[in-house]
Amino acid sequence: MTATGPIADLLARLQKVKTAGPQKWQACCPAHEDRAPSLSIATGDDGRVLLHCQAGCTTEAIVHAIGMELSDLFQRDGGNGKAAKLVVATYDYCNLEGELLYQVCRYHPKDFRQRRPDGNGGWIWNLQGVERVLHRLLEPHDAEPEKWVLFAEGEKDVENLVAEGLCATCNVGGAGKWRDTYSETLRGRKVAVIPDNDKPGEDHAAKVADALQGIAAIDADYGVFEGRTFKAER
Repeated sequence: MTATGPIADLLARLQKVKTAGPQKWQACCPAHEDRAPSLSIATGDDGRVLLHCQAGCTTEAIVHAIGMELSDLFQRDGGNGKAAKLVVATYDYCNLEGELLYQVCRYHPKDFRQRRPDGNGGWIWNLQGVERVLHRLLEPHDAEPEKWVLFAEGEKDVENLVAEGLCATCNVGGAGKWRDTYSETLRGRKVAVIPDNDKPGEDHAAKVADALQGIAAIDADYGVFEGRTFKAER
């Protein structure tokens, strides 16, 4: 099938492109040294481009490596000229057995949606009846007692901290969505809270710290860890 729309330009810039099905392709990922095609490309029903690199490269990294911007991938609506939202990252929430409970999808333009597996390879776009856990649950759970756990407001902040070799986590939904059931996960840990730089973020940090009193050792200097000030971004 011939590709049309935004995906056609994308495919023209990739190497070793081959058809994998109706409106599906595989190619070498341009964001890392890829000898065998590991990049999956598809178009959604609404025209948005779906990219998935098996090595974990982000959508931003992929499009920037071929001289494109995220906005270049959007299908424009002929009626109002608005671009469809594009999934740029997914964040897994797993239980202690490593089972995927749900995901948070980050979109561009900026938006978030939550989904859970339907058991048949698809998704249900709500979290009804699903156990809530912290992001990257296994890492703070298995960390050595002396290792600090940084509690951020959003998944992107967590991933940035982890990329620096730190142990980090957050709750789903961001500010105002803390649940007391999360506290036991951090029992006996040393926790530094990294809030967003706004009133909801500060209130959220205070609520988390208060909930962990007597359960975890809290660094009261919010946003500062080992002398460094962190700027959270969601």
